[in-house]
Amino acid sequence: MKAVHPLPLLATCLLALAACTPANVKPGASVPTALKAGQSWVVTRPAVAAQVLDTCSRDSPARRADGVSGYWAPSRAQIEGLESRLAQLQPAIAEPVRSGRQYVGFVSQGRQLIYINAFTLPDHEKINPAREAVRVCDGGAAFWGAVYDPQSGTFSDIATNGGF
Repeated sequence: MKAVHPLPLLATCLLALAACTPANVKPGASVPTALKAGQSWVVTRPAVAAQVLDTCSRDSPARRADGVSGYWAPSRAQIEGLESRLAQLQPAIAEPVRSGRQYVGFVSQGRQLIYINAFTLPDHEKINPAREAVRVCDGGAAFWGAVYDPQSGTFSDIATNGGF
């Protein structure tokens, strides 16, 4: 049996893989996929966090003079605690776990709280909730927000967007 040299085989495999990669995707970039409802992201960049809290058709802590004095990054355990309690938002929010969610840790009056920015995006939407604020004016109950207190495990300031 004749030995096969690994380099030509490797080159053939790489060419085959390259043929399957869309032409508009740069090397090393991930191929975009549709976002699924119910995913969540923790926003850690302060500039993006401020944009998340800058709501246009519902109340949020940033709209109050003493509402936000700083930002912090919630831990995985704090987010898991929050997500395990999402059903407490019913009936004010119908099926809260089905919404996509951005979480922003913020400080208000010396307390560390978490703002939930919830949304329903079409599968073809190109927004990356891990890197940019999801801001929608109007849209009704498909877009909502709430404040979560990780110390007490309670929600407050539940609000939905205005109508169309």
